[in-house]
Amino acid sequence: MSSVGELIYLVLPVIIGGVLNMVFVKASFLDNLKTPMDHGRLLKDGKRLFGENKTWKGFWGMIVLTSLSMLLLQAMAMVFDWANELSLFPFRSWSFPVDGLLYGAVWGFAYVLAELPNSYIKRRIDIAPGTNSSGFKGKVFILVDQADSVIGCVLFMPLFFTPTLIDAIAVLFLATALHLMINFLLYLVGLKSQPA
Repeated sequence: MSSVGELIYLVLPVIIGGVLNMVFVKASFLDNLKTPMDHGRLLKDGKRLFGENKTWKGFWGMIVLTSLSMLLLQAMAMVFDWANELSLFPFRSWSFPVDGLLYGAVWGFAYVLAELPNSYIKRRIDIAPGTNSSGFKGKVFILVDQADSVIGCVLFMPLFFTPTLIDAIAVLFLATALHLMINFLLYLVGLKSQPA
C-alpha cells in the first residue's frame, strides 16, 4: 500500500478544487449560474429532483477548479523532484497542459455527478437541501454525504490512472474521513451551513 502522504497527495486536486468551489459558490460573481440544476422541477411525488443547493455554478465550478488544481500539481511535478516523487500520478509522462486539465476535469465531473443520486434520494425522504435528519437516518446520510463523491472519483480514476486495489480501498476510507474534516472546517469559517 502507498503511504498516507502519497494517498493524500493523490486526492489533493479534488480537495483543493472542492474548497475553492465552496468559496466560488459563495462569491457574488457569476451568480447567473446559481440556477438549480433541476430548474425547480417537481416530480410526480411533488418533490424536487435535486433541490435548491445543486446549482450549475457549483457543478461547473467543481469541474473547472479541479481541472486547474490538477494542472497546478502537474506543473509542480514537472519542476520539483519532490512533487514528482510524492505523486502517484505519472505527471511527467502526461502531456502538459492538456492531460492535467482534462484528467482534472474528469475528476471534478465524477465528484459532482456522484453527489446527484444522494440528493435525489434525500428529496424523496424529505431531507431538505443543506440539512440532515436526526437519529439513525441522519447518521447514515452523514456518511453517505461524505462518501458519495469519493466513490465517484475512485470509479472514474481508471480513465487516467489505475491504482492498486488496496490503494483504491485506502483512498475510499481516507478521502471520506478527510471530506468530513474539511466540511467541519468549512463550517467553522462560515462556508457551510452545517458541519457535515
